[in-house]
Amino acid sequence: MLTAIRDGYIVTQNDKREVIRGDLVIQDERIVQVGGKYNGIADREIDAKGDIVMPGMINTHTHVAMSVMKGVVDDLTFGDFLDKVFKIDSDRTDRDLDIGTRLGCMEMMRGGTTTFMDLYYSEDVIAKATMDAGIRGVLCWCALDEDKTTQTGNPVDNAKRFYEQFKGSRKLIPSIGLQGVYVCNEETCVRAVDFAREKDLPLNFHLSETRGEVNDLKKQQGLRPVEWLDKIGALDRRMVSAHSAWLTMNEVRLMGAAGMSVSLCAVSNMKLATGGVAPVPEFLQNGVNVTIGTDSNNTNNSLDMFSEMKIAGLLHKSARWDATVTPAQQLLDFCTI
Repeated sequence: MLTAIRDGYIVTQNDKREVIRGDLVIQDERIVQVGGKYNGIADREIDAKGDIVMPGMINTHTHVAMSVMKGVVDDLTFGDFLDKVFKIDSDRTDRDLDIGTRLGCMEMMRGGTTTFMDLYYSEDVIAKATMDAGIRGVLCWCALDEDKTTQTGNPVDNAKRFYEQFKGSRKLIPSIGLQGVYVCNEETCVRAVDFAREKDLPLNFHLSETRGEVNDLKKQQGLRPVEWLDKIGALDRRMVSAHSAWLTMNEVRLMGAAGMSVSLCAVSNMKLATGGVAPVPEFLQNGVNVTIGTDSNNTNNSLDMFSEMKIAGLLHKSARWDATVTPAQQLLDFCTI
């Protein structure tokens, strides 16, 4: 199947970040021509005259099955928000998760997102709906301590079974994630990271989202979250940490040394008033890979990556009193490369 997208403005995202006008040609699932005029015969032609043709965006942190909860938990304190979400979530069926996933996938695809990274339980249900939708999914089964979960069995073992069930699936990467240090002890964290290392899998998790999370761990362990994860040998280049808003420079340097990635979730942090702003310039200076995520529809009311880019950029300019930070091209890089 050969598809020719004709006469568009192509945002190449190449090394020179060129925008060129011309045709983009796709043979089956591989791009074979960018720019110029394609004089061959195509099985499918798309007239893109005057339109933008760009790489698909990557949403690096969400909980897609929560899409049915849009607008349900607005204007609540963080504690009340969590209580209401946990109550709703505990009553949800596999059918609810399936419908939520399909709605979320549709919203993301309509907005230009072609890949998303998810963190949730029952990822086997989410995987089937994601494959039906046709979008790429990196699905991280959420692990936490067995005495703190509603899952049946040990969450790390559940994640391993999920991986074995769906490994090799087209457009799907089954993986493992961590809820966060507030419900994951050393054994849970190390087991999850060891499995990600063994299978070379990305690992999504919540990190330093709130000041309370940081302070509680410091009281228990005498260390901040990144410092503690480093001490137990659980920092890794495969990790994608969501939020990451309450960090010290020492933690940023540790994350950079480990080769980690972060997922900025500006709208979610602002809606829940968790305070803190992720230190993007310092991430970049210290080798931390920066990406963008929407978080879930109940903390954002949207899975729109264009909106997320805009608001992330404005938040960091305002917080730094510096209009030159997070320029438009850099934000697009965060979402596509």
